[in-house]
Amino acid sequence: MLEAHGLTRRFGPLLAVDQVSVTALKGRVTGMLGPNGAGKTTTLRMLCGVLRPDEGTVTLDGFDLLTHGRVARARLGWLPDTAPAWDELRVDQWLTLRTRLYGVGESSVNIAIDRCDLSSVRRRIIGRLSRGFRQRVALAAAIVHDPAVLVLDEPGTGLDPLQQRAFRSLIRELAEDRAVILSTHQVADASAICDDLILLSGGRVRAAGPLDALQRVASRGRVVLETQSDPTEVINSVSSVASSETKKLDDGWHRTCITPTGATVDLRSDIASAVTRADMHWRELGPDQGTIDTLIDHHLVTAEP
Repeated sequence: MLEAHGLTRRFGPLLAVDQVSVTALKGRVTGMLGPNGAGKTTTLRMLCGVLRPDEGTVTLDGFDLLTHGRVARARLGWLPDTAPAWDELRVDQWLTLRTRLYGVGESSVNIAIDRCDLSSVRRRIIGRLSRGFRQRVALAAAIVHDPAVLVLDEPGTGLDPLQQRAFRSLIRELAEDRAVILSTHQVADASAICDDLILLSGGRVRAAGPLDALQRVASRGRVVLETQSDPTEVINSVSSVASSETKKLDDGWHRTCITPTGATVDLRSDIASAVTRADMHWRELGPDQGTIDTLIDHHLVTAEP
């Protein structure tokens, strides 16, 4: 488990990170999503002890990163956006060197190679590998000491679509027995990987929490209705409905997204009564879960610079 409170960092007159707090739990992937320059990398560097915060604290498994740095960092795996490795070494040589740096047994090399699917290239020179395999080598180096917390900075950068899909699956697997924190500016990565999300803009946290809960808030009370026939006339007759949008699905049913007159209005009872009175066949009526794009529009697009 990693906890950070009130992290602040200035570079001269620039306030790069302003009172950012992070909690990462075992078994969950916590994503930091935001545009370039939002403060994601600076925050991650402070979480890993690479950069000292001007204010704030970081603890890993109860050990303060500033006062017990060596013990805390031994519980952490760090993959910077540059995916560093020693290009002249073979994969197994590089990982063996990493075990010696961390003081763990060389049997950990085989475990890391298996987890990152590197068996076919374990004796290849790192500098001759593809971008996807080099990224896997860097990830294996970050987990070779079996850290409790894994921190990844833009892990999908430069990968093709197939490599990205495989890498996302690997990160989800690694999160089963550790806490994972990753930064990204890719909405697809956040949607596919993350359980919890921190939205950063201008060095500040604009929203934070479980992804599904944030999406529900961003949906602003909208509900989704699926009916056998077009419900537009029936829906628009409900006084608590501000607007609705209906599209026909491939199976012939109609899916309608309905916006209430106010964010606190629960439309479900009114909609259920209306379609029942109209004797319409329906199969779904529930809250609109929203999308990350909706979340970004709600929290980031309107954020102060």
